[in-house]
Amino acid sequence: MHRSPLDLVRLFLSLFQDLPPLSRALYLPGAVLLIGYPVLSVLLGPDHHGQAFATAFLAALAVKIGMGFEGMVKRMLTRYSPTQAVVFALLFAGLPLAVLALADDPLWCQRMQSLFYVVIAGVFLQDLLNGRTATAASFWPHEEMRAHLPNLTRMMVVYNFTFLLLNETMIRIVEPSQWLLFWAVLPIIGHMVLRAMVLTVINLDAGHEA
Repeated sequence: MHRSPLDLVRLFLSLFQDLPPLSRALYLPGAVLLIGYPVLSVLLGPDHHGQAFATAFLAALAVKIGMGFEGMVKRMLTRYSPTQAVVFALLFAGLPLAVLALADDPLWCQRMQSLFYVVIAGVFLQDLLNGRTATAASFWPHEEMRAHLPNLTRMMVVYNFTFLLLNETMIRIVEPSQWLLFWAVLPIIGHMVLRAMVLTVINLDAGHEA
């Protein structure tokens, strides 16, 4: 079935309607950040703006990683042995926290988010170039999603590089304190966009089969 570009845009936007309730994991880290940063700014004083920023961001990131750690381990278990999965998960979770624990410059925090997108996009891109769908299968393990995995792999490359560009743009055009608000709502934005993109892939695949 042929669809015009306008049809695709309408289909994509329609998928944002009637979204289900959001998980705590999407907004709790942002709440920690938006509460922690002002409190730390007052406690540490105006001369320690960077330290307040980095400490609040570190706390929020720790909450985010902690809430998603079990799911990350489960996805890695689909590709690695139990020992390897735990080691890789601990490295993936602990290394960013260790780096940020030594930082007092907001730019380190902002670029850590960009690095996340680079790593995830790189993993999916490697699968795409090698004709594999293992990473996509770890995110969507259900049998009914198997036929969509090749296009979901392509979609995830686009998704992560798009949000990388968005984050780098925000770093350049807004103040660090304003970027914090962007980061706080970023999981919600990302969840909505990702859900819409996944449904778009499913609908387009169904259209091609019709």
